[in-house]
This record gives sequence, C-alpha cells and structure tokens, in this order.
Amino acid sequence: MSMRRFAVVGSPIGHSLSPVLHRTAYETLGITDADYARHDVPAGELESFLQDGPGRELSGLSVTMPGKPEAFTLAVEADATARALGIANTLLRRGDGRWRAENHDVHGIVAALRAHGVQAPRSGGVLGSGATALSAVAALLELGAETVLLSARSPHKLAPLEEFAAQRGARVHLVPWTQQHEVLETDAVISALAVEGAQAVAAQWSARSSLPRPGALLDVLYDPWPAPLAVVVASTGGEVADGLEMLAHQADMQLRSMLAIPAAPVPQMLAAARAALGRDASADGA
Repeated sequence: MSMRRFAVVGSPIGHSLSPVLHRTAYETLGITDADYARHDVPAGELESFLQDGPGRELSGLSVTMPGKPEAFTLAVEADATARALGIANTLLRRGDGRWRAENHDVHGIVAALRAHGVQAPRSGGVLGSGATALSAVAALLELGAETVLLSARSPHKLAPLEEFAAQRGARVHLVPWTQQHEVLETDAVISALAVEGAQAVAAQWSARSSLPRPGALLDVLYDPWPAPLAVVVASTGGEVADGLEMLAHQADMQLRSMLAIPAAPVPQMLAAARAALGRDASADGA
C-alpha cells in the first residue's frame, strides 16, 4: 500500500496542532494510507523545500505563516478565495506535479463565528494586519458585513485590507490604535493579534471604566486559552469564539481537498486538540 504524504509547513512550526487535527481525522475515519508530518520552512524557502527538500514527496501541504503569500505565488492554479486574497494556506499536488493553491482560513473564521450566533452581521471589526487579518476581512464580508472597522499598531499596514474591503463595496473606517476599543461596537470582531500585542490591548481594555460589548469576538489565539482579549470580552458577557475552532474548521476543508472526503470529524478533532493542550473542553464554551 503506497502512502499519501502530507505535512504542515511554516516557521516556527513546533507549536502547530495541525498534525493532531489531521491524524485524528485519519484515525477516526479509518484512513491508513495517509501520513502527516511537520517541517520548519522559513520565509522565502518554500520553493526550495518543494523542489529539493522533503516537499518532493508530499501530496499536499497545510501552510502557516510566514509561507502563505509564497504558497500562492508557487501555484499554477488557485481557488477563488486564494485568488482574491493572494494568500493560500493549502497546496495540493496536481497530476502534472505542479501545485493548486487554496485558502480555507476564511471558511474557518466564518464557521467559527456562525457557531457562536453570528449569521448576518451589519458591521465587523478587525484588530491587526497581515495575512490572517486580511482573511478576517474577507470572512466578515462573506458573512454580510457592510461596514468594517480596522485598527492596527502600524496603520500603513492596513492599506491592503482597506483596499480589499472598499473594492467589494464595504464602508471602511480606520480606527486609531489609541482608540482600538471602538472596534467592539460592531456585530463581530476578529483579533489577529499575536500574544504580546493582545496582552497589551487587554490591559488597556481592562483599565477602562466601560467597554462596548460586541456581538461576538473571535480571537485567533488558542494557546494560552482563554486568550487575553477573550477574557476581557467574556467578563462583559460577550460571546467568545476560540481560535481553535477556526483551526479545526479550516482543517476540515483541507482534509476534504487532500483526501477527497465529504467531511472531516470536526468534534473529534477539536477534542483531540484540546486534550493536546491540556484543556478542559467543558471550560471552553464551545
């Protein structure tokens, strides 16, 4: 029996839960001809990894930062979401040996928010910039948001996000970083901040005498959990979605593409990921 080999790539990669998610799906579905590994691939080295490194043996990849823009450029075919954003979190080897790029981050965000009651938001907010923040904007627009509030410590980095939303007819408001709590006045907020930035913002929010309560907050962080901003929003009675849910839902779509299956066992995948982090699922609120 020949093995189908897959992996997650990025840098750093040791923390990635993708192997747990994918291997749990294999075990649950009884798939014995697939293997899933991880490889540290720094920025700018994805092409050489695929041509001259272990990537030569792979049938598909999950791509995390910093490789998502590079993954898109290396592909000769892409799904509509990857084409619209210019970033991909999935590469699939075609029959001719070349690559197809797909973006399932947007689906992961949409599915996580919908699971927490966000169905047709009129407005949405995004904290942060970069590839994940751009996917967050796309997800809000897919959900139906007509107004998007953007805020980042480096405002000039918001230009691609602002342009993407404006080109699709959304009203865009750039919120000064000193007033970043104003994004909480929307129906759905997505934080794409790293841990250090999220901790600083959480401290500022906690120091305020009052804080707007969003319809729901999705914090892409999942370790540590609860994430800093999730703690603050939950304390106001706000609905909070776990970044691990986003990860599991995007892995579901990756597995569908990689293995040609109708659906992946998301509940079992989530339970395994939470166990790997030592988390009590009953405390996650999801």
